[in-house]
Amino acid sequence: MFDASQVFGAEGSFALSRISKIIREKGDIVPAVAPLIVHEDNHQLIIFKPPGWLSQSDQTQDLSVNEIFAAFLKQKYAKPGNVFCAAVQRLDRPASGLMVLARTSKSAARISDEIRNHRFEKRYHVITEKPLPGGDNRRKIVLIGDMKKINRIARVATGAADSVQYTLTARIIREQPSRYQYEVEIETGKFHQIRALFAAHGAPLLGDVKYAGAALKTHRDRIALVASKLSFAHPTLRTPQVFYLSEKSLKNLDAYFI
Repeated sequence: MFDASQVFGAEGSFALSRISKIIREKGDIVPAVAPLIVHEDNHQLIIFKPPGWLSQSDQTQDLSVNEIFAAFLKQKYAKPGNVFCAAVQRLDRPASGLMVLARTSKSAARISDEIRNHRFEKRYHVITEKPLPGGDNRRKIVLIGDMKKINRIARVATGAADSVQYTLTARIIREQPSRYQYEVEIETGKFHQIRALFAAHGAPLLGDVKYAGAALKTHRDRIALVASKLSFAHPTLRTPQVFYLSEKSLKNLDAYFI
């Protein structure tokens, strides 16, 4: 169990620019990112990715979690040379939440196999200003849509030959005026699955201006999408393991998106 409120509430401490500067200047990166470690062993790191951090390198050339936590491991264990650290799943840059990083190529291959064979369970929590149609506290809502990536946005493309069917289930767990919090599980889809499907059904995520969501007043580097649970077999022991955010984190989630 991980208390995400310690991350969301630490204004500026986990800004990517600050972390990058520490690494560039060969400062003490271990205490700077240690609060983000959910679990660590010789084969894997489970982390909480703050909003604004890259899961994987892109054209911006900003540091990704792979590079940041490779620097963490290198310094913590005084390792010479390069350190293996690879994200085997990803979160969009403005999203946040639990991620697994493999510490060996064998672990990366085995966890990737868990994902490929649908044995890797992921749950998310999202917040919208508008409710999804047809939902209540008694049942799950199934969202389905044929989507196509166009100009870095997943758009509805019903009937298109190269479209991909997106499917997810959502359950409303908390409701306040102009705030609807859902627990979400992805069934199928690729690029921006949750963001695109919620927007296509009239309930874009809070802060997700790319999909017509309401802009946040302050935290413009984040959207109300948090990976809240990971469940998969340990890459070497093969025993079940579950990592999840604390109930306190989830109850106060809307306070972090204002």
